[in-house]
Amino acid sequence: MLGRSIDRSRPVFCWIIFITIPVVAMAFLTGRFTAKYAAERGRSEHAWFLLGALLFPIFPIAWMTLGLLPRK
Repeated sequence: MLGRSIDRSRPVFCWIIFITIPVVAMAFLTGRFTAKYAAERGRSEHAWFLLGALLFPIFPIAWMTLGLLPRK
């Protein structure tokens, strides 16, 4: 019993996966909402999807930027 080491990497990996799945889902949703709003304003959906997904922690900033840009 003294010679055995406890492998603690497995629970940490599970927590990383457990946290990553909702974060990726939230990034996808915010990118999608931003892309739809960009399409309404005449902008590129693909570019604004990427910006919205990458900047999802500051989600309203992408929408404010789109609101300030003139319509195409």
